[in-house]
Amino acid sequence: MPALPDVAEVRAWCQVSSASVPEPMLQAVMDGEAANQAKACRLADPADRPADLCQAFLRRVARVLAARGVPLGVTSGEQGPMRLASFDAEIERLEGYDRGFCFG
Repeated sequence: MPALPDVAEVRAWCQVSSASVPEPMLQAVMDGEAANQAKACRLADPADRPADLCQAFLRRVARVLAARGVPLGVTSGEQGPMRLASFDAEIERLEGYDRGFCFG
């Protein structure tokens, strides 16, 4: 199983420069999203993830980076103010088979 991508791989996948997102900030986002994914999904070893969860991790990080420039998750367009969706269908699809369920 592949390990999580490193900072350089995430930076290349998300297509963000080190000028727009410094390495400590990117590492903090990566650590937070890795922890969130580990809580949401059943992982035998949190350091290793299947390929679909690595793709979902990249998407999670890209989503956080993209939302940084959107105050309070609201954008204005031709249709007026719109709120960013609270979930990403692609992340749901990639993580779906590995998601854990909590009861009570």
